[in-house]
Amino acid sequence: MSTPSYERGKSIDNSQYAHVSMPISDNIVALKDAVFSHPAVGILKKFEENLKSRLLTREEIRVLLASEGMFVLEVPPGIVALASRMTDEWFKKEPFAATGRASRILFAAVDEYGLNDMEHGLLPSHHQLYVDMAAHWNITAKDLLDDRNIVPTAKEFAGTIGDYYRKRPIVEALGFHVANEATAPLDFGVFLATFREYREQYGLKAQNDPHLNFLLVHDDVEVSHREMGVEAVQLYTNGDPKLVSQARRGVFAYMECYGRFFAQLNDRIFGQQDTHARARA
Repeated sequence: MSTPSYERGKSIDNSQYAHVSMPISDNIVALKDAVFSHPAVGILKKFEENLKSRLLTREEIRVLLASEGMFVLEVPPGIVALASRMTDEWFKKEPFAATGRASRILFAAVDEYGLNDMEHGLLPSHHQLYVDMAAHWNITAKDLLDDRNIVPTAKEFAGTIGDYYRKRPIVEALGFHVANEATAPLDFGVFLATFREYREQYGLKAQNDPHLNFLLVHDDVEVSHREMGVEAVQLYTNGDPKLVSQARRGVFAYMECYGRFFAQLNDRIFGQQDTHARARA
């Protein structure tokens, strides 16, 4: 077998290193079903109905973005922390396999940190894109961090994200991560569809207005992040029912926070209106 030469920045044969998906155990595939069938998704759908029922005021947009921003902030460093923990654990057993396995989690951070087009240099991080989106409505980074604009469950959710990615057993954290990546296209998709539907009223010039880049990029990449997360569960558990059950606990921990968050956000923005509607009925 010949020794491949190496040119800086290029592989002699990219097909050797292209990502190849692996067979996934049925009980691990079922983790995605547990996300999509969870009652929290129904709570999000109710919030979507309300979002599309009328335009939000600038104050309501501020609450929406500041509250959502709490866990937008926590996720990228959490992903890096989990990938590092996985690398350290596997390094003790299979040192040359450790980074390749943990890369399935770190893969998501490539987009989060703006590293997905290095041929042309750094892109804005997702945090930068989020601040740019808020600035369209004259909402500042300071506004996004102001407790008055943040529903309490948003901070609880952010704390739980930090805890799972950094401290909880890795297998539970992997399930938590799968739920995180599986739900991102759902809620960010709701915001994207709403702002597109009322783009003129919200001061947006096109369906893919650059101010929506944070939402657009998640619409593009999150499914691949989810599938890589599922593969990480497969690699970590090899389908062992006891371990997969632990991963499932992580899925439900995420979804329970997710449901509480959107229920409270819905109540904060639309609760009074809904109360008046019920009274008129």
